[in-house]
Amino acid sequence: MEALKSIGLIALVFLVLPVVILTIRDKIWHRSKRATSSEREVARKVWIERLRQARFDEVEKICGGLLPERLKLAYQQEEVILSEDVELNTPLANVEKHFYYVAAFVPLDADGQQGTAALSEFGRGCCFAGDGMGNFYWVPVGDTPQKDAPVYFACHDPYGNEKVATSVDEFLSWFPKVEKNSAKG
Repeated sequence: MEALKSIGLIALVFLVLPVVILTIRDKIWHRSKRATSSEREVARKVWIERLRQARFDEVEKICGGLLPERLKLAYQQEEVILSEDVELNTPLANVEKHFYYVAAFVPLDADGQQGTAALSEFGRGCCFAGDGMGNFYWVPVGDTPQKDAPVYFACHDPYGNEKVATSVDEFLSWFPKVEKNSAKG
């Protein structure tokens, strides 16, 4: 009988007690870290403002080259960059090969580029959109101005780099058409 009591006490101390303590800690921790709806709304407005106020010179300096004019135009026109959670309507030939998804566009500023993929292995480039899983769509940058550029997808699992579209214009054409009145923000 003493052996069973000892085993029960050991189980209580080493199994049940830590689980209870961690559960209580997590409930307290997550409750204090949870943003209110007004805080989320303010953060969203700041995010949209960062998307709208692209700092091309700053990003070009970070990326080590000039951004394609078509990408700059997309950020200036805002027709697509405010899109979120979009399954891309790729040409029929690519649908069976790969599924493309854009969770959100990346603000073209220093903070936006800091949170993206390292592209040094693939060349000089600028990440402009992500899939929400740490993978990014990017374009190469050059020493001379370029009208358009191919779009690549840098993926960490499985690791690799895939050419997605022959141009930024082609890539952007896959997005559903957004009516001017329905733009978010």
